[in-house]
Amino acid sequence: MHPLLCLIMILFAYPAIADTGVASASAETPALVAPEQDTAAKRRAALEQRVNAKWDAMIRKDFAAVYALTSPAYRGVSSLAVFKRKFSVGRVAWRRIEVVDVDFKGDDAAIVGINVHLVYYQAQPGEEVEMTTYLQESWVHVDGQWWYLVKE
Repeated sequence: MHPLLCLIMILFAYPAIADTGVASASAETPALVAPEQDTAAKRRAALEQRVNAKWDAMIRKDFAAVYALTSPAYRGVSSLAVFKRKFSVGRVAWRRIEVVDVDFKGDDAAIVGINVHLVYYQAQPGEEVEMTTYLQESWVHVDGQWWYLVKE
């Protein structure tokens, strides 16, 4: 064959070959990335489940259930009675939460950003203010589970 004809055939065939190669590489890439992404997604889902469980208990004012979600180290030095005294809930009613962001600090710690929707009852009977506030909570991963880290 004429060298120019060979070059033209290669140039026409190259995009098809290149597309095939890229498609094959793309098909393999998710398999390489997916387990890492899947693990991160599972970690986040497990953490969010615990955060939601904690706040569901807060909304119900079930402080024993909230206490059960605190870190083992905290429970080792602080009783349920001491923990319950942290809450003066007469003027506040938590309604719901939204996890806004999760910032993992390595494999065993995370900062969780939360929007807390609440009602604040003012001193005058019948006067209440609905509001949303943003807060951050620290969580630690110990013995395969996420635990709320109480700030003293």
